[in-house]
Amino acid sequence: MFTIKGVLTVDERMAAVLTDFMRIFQAAKRTAYQAIRRGVKRDEIISSLQEKFIRNARWCQWACAEAEDTIRSQKELIDMYIHDLEAKIKKAEEKLERTEKFIHRKGILNRIEELKGKLSYWQSHKEKGTVPPAVFGGKKNFIALTKGKLSKEEWRELRSNSFTSVGQANQKGLKGQPGNANTEIFFDGENFLLNVYLPPEDEDIKLGRGIPRRKEDWITLPLSIPASYVKYLAEYLATGRPYTVQVIRKKNRFFCHISFALEDNKEVDQSSKMGGIDLNPQVISVTIVHPNGNYLISRNFPCPDLPYVSHEKRLHIIGNLCREIAGWLKKQGVTQVALEELYFNQDHDTNRFFNRMSHNFSHRAMFVNLVIRLRKEGIAVFTVDPKFTSLIGFTKYKDTYGLAVHQAAALVIARRALGCKEKLPRGVKRLLAPKEGQPHLSTWGKLFGMVKTARKKARKNGDYEKSWTIENYLTHAKLKIA
Repeated sequence: MFTIKGVLTVDERMAAVLTDFMRIFQAAKRTAYQAIRRGVKRDEIISSLQEKFIRNARWCQWACAEAEDTIRSQKELIDMYIHDLEAKIKKAEEKLERTEKFIHRKGILNRIEELKGKLSYWQSHKEKGTVPPAVFGGKKNFIALTKGKLSKEEWRELRSNSFTSVGQANQKGLKGQPGNANTEIFFDGENFLLNVYLPPEDEDIKLGRGIPRRKEDWITLPLSIPASYVKYLAEYLATGRPYTVQVIRKKNRFFCHISFALEDNKEVDQSSKMGGIDLNPQVISVTIVHPNGNYLISRNFPCPDLPYVSHEKRLHIIGNLCREIAGWLKKQGVTQVALEELYFNQDHDTNRFFNRMSHNFSHRAMFVNLVIRLRKEGIAVFTVDPKFTSLIGFTKYKDTYGLAVHQAAALVIARRALGCKEKLPRGVKRLLAPKEGQPHLSTWGKLFGMVKTARKKARKNGDYEKSWTIENYLTHAKLKIA
């Protein structure tokens, strides 16, 4: 999804109207959330919301949909928490085996016990198919409220500060613009306007399917869009495709977030160059290959401060990097690129420096920003299987082309997108002696295990060096290179 952030021009009277509707919408959302947890059917929930809160089925559907998304994300988080806690426990137990001092062992044992307690809590939710109760407005803010550090007015504002309208291609708004029925973005050739449908609260007015909505129930607000997105949004609206609108209130200002899918049905062009991108905490490596998979050119885009700066500064650095990368790729005539979508365990231990670097490594932010920037520039984006890209690049291409490890990994990513198979070098293959017909990835997996074991053993003995080649690893693993 691609989101354009605009600002609404709202006077005092309209601000009160929008704030009141946000309060009602969020109350409907919270009610739907509790009903879903009790197992009430969706149709019954929407019917109940329509009677109690908003006399419009669409608004009730979207309030229910937001509640469903909250529960869905909670269930996904449960799986992630269990996975990460198991990894943390395993790392702590390995650390315990290496620790001899009594006081240090006691601290590690206490940590393992605490982690197991948390793991048991999340596993019980997964087994029962339940989710922990959500605190709308934020748990930290709720604790601040109980301690008197947050006023009731501020708490209410946090719990009623937005509403969302999901669009459909066959729905039209006040001006007949297709894409969203209740929050219509309209472009008059010079300015953008937001038309919002607010259902009447009078129970005597007949509402239902097929009954036209009255013009007096709509409000129209001027919408300011960043200059760089004006043409882009106007062209998108002209297509009639659906878009989602979310209006958010922050410090008495009203913001409008317009989101839509970047539809991309392109297939890999086997006759064009392919760019491969390897994302890392302090450098983004980009390598371009010919259509036959042969190396063409490579470049590193360093970002050494990224793991250490604040969240806002980090997003600023990522945005500038993505713009620079997209510009360089266009200059090289590249029309398609490939990335690998990775998942990083949050198995943080007690190493503060490593924890900060790995936690602040905004891989997802990098990935999303880069995909959006590239697609905006007309460059098709594909994702590939991330298995053993770094090992393959290190083994086959690092010394061959004089590349850094990450550049060599980016080369493998580009080749994989083009469908090139990566065979092991003959010398390494003889030593591994894979079974006849064994898949290439399986043999690379065997080599990966040997390299990992050799590195771990060398570090323990104190004779590991960063300049090692694949031959050094194999030699350390008690294998002779023929």
